[in-house]
Amino acid sequence: MRTLAFLLCLAAAASAGPDLQKLNASIVKIFCYSQPEDYSRPWRSDQAFPSTGSGFFIGNRMIMTNGHVVGNERQLMVKRADRSKRYEARMLFAGHDCDLAVITVDDDSFWEGMEKMEIGARPGLQSTVACIGYPQGGEKLAITEGVVSRIDMRNYVHTYGDSHLTIQIDAAINPGNSGGPVVQGKKVVGVAFQGQRSSQAIGYMIPPSVIRHFLTDIKDGKYHGYPDLGIVFQPLENPTLKEYLGLPKEATGVVVLKPLPFSSVVGHVRRDDVIHAIDGIPVEDNGKIKIDGEELDMAIVVEGKQVGEAVTLTIRRDGKVSEIEVPLKKWAARMKVSLAYDEKPEYLVKGGYVFVPLSLNYVIRQRRGREDLLYFLRQYYLSIYKDDEKREQLVILSRVLPHPTTRYRTYANSIVSAVDGKPPRDFAEFVKLVESATGELIKIDFEGVNVAPLILDKKKLAAVNQKILQRNGIVQDRHVEKEAG
Repeated sequence: MRTLAFLLCLAAAASAGPDLQKLNASIVKIFCYSQPEDYSRPWRSDQAFPSTGSGFFIGNRMIMTNGHVVGNERQLMVKRADRSKRYEARMLFAGHDCDLAVITVDDDSFWEGMEKMEIGARPGLQSTVACIGYPQGGEKLAITEGVVSRIDMRNYVHTYGDSHLTIQIDAAINPGNSGGPVVQGKKVVGVAFQGQRSSQAIGYMIPPSVIRHFLTDIKDGKYHGYPDLGIVFQPLENPTLKEYLGLPKEATGVVVLKPLPFSSVVGHVRRDDVIHAIDGIPVEDNGKIKIDGEELDMAIVVEGKQVGEAVTLTIRRDGKVSEIEVPLKKWAARMKVSLAYDEKPEYLVKGGYVFVPLSLNYVIRQRRGREDLLYFLRQYYLSIYKDDEKREQLVILSRVLPHPTTRYRTYANSIVSAVDGKPPRDFAEFVKLVESATGELIKIDFEGVNVAPLILDKKKLAAVNQKILQRNGIVQDRHVEKEAG
């Protein structure tokens, strides 16, 4: 009865909003063949696989969808519900950190009769929205009604490392729905993007603020992503801690534990600074701020900014309150703590020893040692990294390819600490240090007191390197994205 009532309301409002015929033209089904990279054997790719999703017309010959619908794409096609033909499509921009993308079709006839769908305001709690798309199980558009039940910062599972504002609704988001519009009246108020496996009646959509951030970002022809403030802080809910810091009883905020290296706040914020406000908005003792009557994470202010803009922090340092302006940038360290897409992995095969940079893509492919690697990936810059270091990536000995000259099998997944006594800043510098070593023997040290160094004999490795590559079907012995300076 509830769905029937909603459809009757939709029909009654047809004169006020897009009718079903125009929806058939403006909301498309996306067919994608994806081929992810094999980070455990980085010289090759995995098998391609097909998937489907939804998308909608936003003007300027652009179809908006989810990043995960078109990630690692090798072939894209789209189909309107009012036509049988599938059209070749191509990627324009992908923001995997916010799970949004726009694609286009070069065939002029594809765009005939399409009505642009406008982005509206964020829906309020307990308001009704409609998810429209092409879930698995049929070819026609499906419409599902839901009620907005929660608005909060939440992890976006596409990358497992990025959190943005998310709207929860009591309607399932099923495979195929992803990328479709969530509408309220005439306006798009969200993009359907993920569900909750443990529940059949909970779905999530990307809110208008994130959509607009993405569209503003790509106006210059390039996607830059989200800036990061880069602080580890402690809430001030403990009165004793506030007393220790010498704060007035009425003061609220958070205390800085560590400015993350390579982040926006380096050189602006110090340990034990107390942040009282961000862009003039008071920070509560739990690290939240109130906007339009809703309590949200203070990171929501930075989320609204583009790379290159600034944020103002009201801080207390040594008993004095002042305002500082922090220019915002993306976190500059090259170690990937989120899943990467549409990128070729870096690697070096040296005499059967396979070296790669530590990344989340690599970690999830491991059956053994995953927890240790994940700890270093997640905690290195939070707790292990020292202020006098300059390391942007951690390098690991991934595997040892079988050959009579390779006998160090226990070194798999060992983290490199130095090459001939020098810690490599990133993977590119690691390769340069190995290749430019002047001695006949190269000493590679690893993290941990119980791990012996690996000694490489340059002449012996050079003699067998090509044979090992051929035996394992490796065309190139390396791929390095960035040249070492």
